[in-house]
Amino acid sequence: MPVHQNSAQNSVKETKIRNAIETILKAFENNPEKVALAIFKGNGKPSDRWSFFNRILMLMNDTTDARGFKQWQKVGRRVKKGAKAFYIIAPVRKKVPVKVKETKEIMNENGEVEIIETEKTIFVEKIVSFKPLPVFRYEDTEGDPLPQKDFNFEIPYEFNGIIEELSLKIETIPFTYCYGSYSPHAKVIKLASPELIVFLHELCHAVDDYLHNLEGDNKTHEVVAEFSACVIAYLMGYKIPLGNVKEYIEYYGFKELFKALTRVERIVNFVIDRTTRTDRVTRATKVEYLKQDPMHVGVY
Repeated sequence: MPVHQNSAQNSVKETKIRNAIETILKAFENNPEKVALAIFKGNGKPSDRWSFFNRILMLMNDTTDARGFKQWQKVGRRVKKGAKAFYIIAPVRKKVPVKVKETKEIMNENGEVEIIETEKTIFVEKIVSFKPLPVFRYEDTEGDPLPQKDFNFEIPYEFNGIIEELSLKIETIPFTYCYGSYSPHAKVIKLASPELIVFLHELCHAVDDYLHNLEGDNKTHEVVAEFSACVIAYLMGYKIPLGNVKEYIEYYGFKELFKALTRVERIVNFVIDRTTRTDRVTRATKVEYLKQDPMHVGVY
């Protein structure tokens, strides 16, 4: 390959990688909700195996499902004419020689144990560089509908009283742009994950709305719901992924949380005062799968 052609290709590659990095930096500065959402993985999509970095790139391109050209073909979909790819960053791995030292004991001619050291070369796989990899958004493809993974979610029985008191409706939906949502207007909680923390997060949005009349969709709503859900789970003895909770709140801002601790206390007291652990496992409300997905506020 001519030197000038190789140089041009490297320049294009570097530009694509630089653009990806700039997109990530903008996400941290201007779109913390997308950074927070990138922490979680959902419903067995190829992007579940991507790095956190690449999942942010996907969300910043306004999609929750992106795949390579051939990956879309494998599921019966094709990229629309004129659609443009965006680029994720893929590692380039290569087996490289590495020298390692070994020691072993031998018996010398005098009958004494002697330790000798030898050196040998082995090959190990290492990341040697990165390359841009084109992928296409689901929204830029057409063809067969993707199979949706149906699930039933069992709500612990002690929350039934709150659901009834607040006139809430609970539905499960396919994962699209978030793992859960609460609509103050419709009084509907929608879940795209069977994880209890997602339900508790949205329930806390509903209680917060009941106590404080939520308006809009802002950072304070999110950190209040997440921290309240975490405290409630702890007090009731449920195990939840605390690392994910910490990262979620960090991305929205602990400063927002500190300003609203009184609000958190009211929500937690409301829930704890109305719950009991009686027959939690054997008596549960089953939520049937419904394929609906309007935009809701209070997304998780």
